[in-house]
Amino acid sequence: VSTQSTGKFAVPMLSCSGVNFVVVPTSYEGHVSSLLKYLPANTEAVVVAGGDGMLQDTVTALLRNTKHKDLPVGFIPLGTHNTFSSRILGNVNSLTHVDTICQSVSNIVQGNVKRVPIMEISPAQGNTIFATSYLTWGSVKAAIDFIPKFWWLGGLQTAAAMLRYSASTVWPCNITAVINGREEVLTNITIIPREEGLALWREPAVEQRSQFLQQIGSKIIQNRHSSLLDKLTLDQNCEGYHEEINVVPVSAGKFFVDGEAVDSRTIKIKYLAESLSMFVPSSTLPAQTVSILPETPRSVQSFMRSCYDFLGIS
Repeated sequence: VSTQSTGKFAVPMLSCSGVNFVVVPTSYEGHVSSLLKYLPANTEAVVVAGGDGMLQDTVTALLRNTKHKDLPVGFIPLGTHNTFSSRILGNVNSLTHVDTICQSVSNIVQGNVKRVPIMEISPAQGNTIFATSYLTWGSVKAAIDFIPKFWWLGGLQTAAAMLRYSASTVWPCNITAVINGREEVLTNITIIPREEGLALWREPAVEQRSQFLQQIGSKIIQNRHSSLLDKLTLDQNCEGYHEEINVVPVSAGKFFVDGEAVDSRTIKIKYLAESLSMFVPSSTLPAQTVSILPETPRSVQSFMRSCYDFLGIS
């Protein structure tokens, strides 16, 4: 799907802009890291057309390579949740698939770059990774993953997914972890990098099915049209902001980092302010920001209209 959408929409739009680019499909895990070793010296930006996992792989590969860590990154969301795109464009679920691609390409063509916060996740053993959107662990993400299975129920799919998940799960289903030195029993934790720091959500322990449906399932249903991040946080305010969070899992399970499953292990999560250059809408930039790319001879609106005409979209 990602490859088809890239060729059908994103590539023609970039071609219309006059930007010189090369399309390189990835075919295996770690392929991005290998490709960066052969990145031409005159490369001015990297554009990721894919989902959250592809973006996370690219960002990790770039920041591990000091030679390329300052290259700006463009993101064309073609994945399932596109949580980072939700941070940049707002709730992308309210946009059509083509509109989301068009807005993302427009961000790249305008050449407006902003430094955004991310988080560095360092396990006690293993390689450090960098995440742009979230780390979560527990029942909330597991319940959300049931939703696509009931696509055929239309507007009832979220409610059906919550009932099915709760019925198929053995309760209590909690996680135990030492967070910043204090052991806690919880249903879920979610950590998101924001301008203020690492935002942390803890969801209290759930002991039985009815409690899950009342405490968590009902809120996911209320947020069924919202972004994944709103569902993960149950649309609540975070408990506070941190520069560093240490997590020592006591119970088994898997972390989900930008949609990618990682075996739970002792980790140190560090806040990195303004550490990644991303192409963003001009509306999110300070007034004095100057484009990093040469000015185009026509307005962005004119360019986008040309793209729609070229693609036969009314």
